[in-house]
Amino acid sequence: MNVQRTIRQLSTGLIFLILLTLFVVFMLWRHMVITVPAGHAGVMWWRFFGGTDMVSPARDEGLHLIFPWDQLIVYDTRLQEFTEDFGVVSNDGLNLRVTASVRWRARRNQLGALHRSIGPDYVRLLLIPEVGSILRETISRSRAEDLYAKDRHAIQDTIYRTLVSSRSSNIGGATEEQGPLAPISLTDVLISEVKLPETLRAAVERKFAQAEYVEEYRFKVQSEILESQRKEVEANGIRRFQEIVTPTISDAYLRWTGIEATLKLAQSPNSKVVMVGNGPGGIPVILNGFESTKPAAVAAPEAEAAKKAPETPPPPAIQPQTTERTEPAVTPTPVPTPRRGPPRRREGPVQRPSPSAAP
Repeated sequence: MNVQRTIRQLSTGLIFLILLTLFVVFMLWRHMVITVPAGHAGVMWWRFFGGTDMVSPARDEGLHLIFPWDQLIVYDTRLQEFTEDFGVVSNDGLNLRVTASVRWRARRNQLGALHRSIGPDYVRLLLIPEVGSILRETISRSRAEDLYAKDRHAIQDTIYRTLVSSRSSNIGGATEEQGPLAPISLTDVLISEVKLPETLRAAVERKFAQAEYVEEYRFKVQSEILESQRKEVEANGIRRFQEIVTPTISDAYLRWTGIEATLKLAQSPNSKVVMVGNGPGGIPVILNGFESTKPAAVAAPEAEAAKKAPETPPPPAIQPQTTERTEPAVTPTPVPTPRRGPPRRREGPVQRPSPSAAP
């Protein structure tokens, strides 16, 4: 009985211990089992063994088991980019808004130094302030027109070289030739947009439009010069051709050419009208005639009847007769002129007495 009781007590305690262990593991699982994704690396921090591990290399991708009181900080080692707007002042005192894109990657073998000196939030604490400061300093030495148009690539190169050789030892170039190796490997700095004041932007656009117009007219002038040269060469060729051909052309040759053309025209199956040339050297010209609209069976008898019919002289022309009529002359009758007497005196109206004046 005592043995069975002891076994029961031990089994109960063992079950309780197992359950307690499972509960603790479940609660501390996310602190003990760390997964490093693809393209990332982990930096180990020991709570009781000196803090950040600066000796061992960064943890690779995959699953890692650590003590719950230690930490494994995961960093992204792939190519990254951030875009930020910066307010800058140009050399001529204009306020500009410049949008810059910065591309970089964290160097894998120096993640421990980056974690100890700056931490995971190094983009906000280091990259953005450094890039903004160097960008403002570089653009302040340039004019807004140059930044807007032609010197953007030179300004980008200047900003990049200044960043990789700056006072900060945490930003370096992508290779040893570009700059010292640092925890942050800067790839490039790109100026994606420059916002000028509206008046300056319109003036710059007009200036470059006029420059393009000048280039267009210069091209037109060159085209006209080449066209004039082409016409001159063509005229010289025509003049040379005429000088060579003119002595060999004679009247007999031209007459023979006309005869050949007339023979070829006469051999065609169409009906023709022959026009004899004028002068001793005239050449007959044969033209197409008008086709008859009547059928051949009707047209032939009409032609024979027209040949057999005697020619009748045309009727004499009728002369219009003119007759002259004489009308007696009409004597005009004199109109008597009325006599005018002395003017009559016009009497005024007769005044009648009013009824009130009666007795």
